Amino acid sequence: MILLIAILYFGYKLAKEAAEDTQIRNQCRNRGFDTYPSSTGLRDMKTGKRCYVNPRTGEKTLF
Repeated sequence: MILLIAILYFGYKLAKEAAEDTQIRNQCRNRGFDTYPSSTGLRDMKTGKRCYVNPRTGEKTLF
């Protein structure tokens, strides 16, 4: 019973984070941004991969 509750709890959290990420991605796409913030870090709009943007040069590095 405890295992079922734990699975439901973590499943709910994952679904909620995925929905929030999708909403933020759509907002950033509508505004024309190249990257969007995710619960797992900054991500590239085209590939969905994690990336790092150098604040000095603005250069983007994909992981």
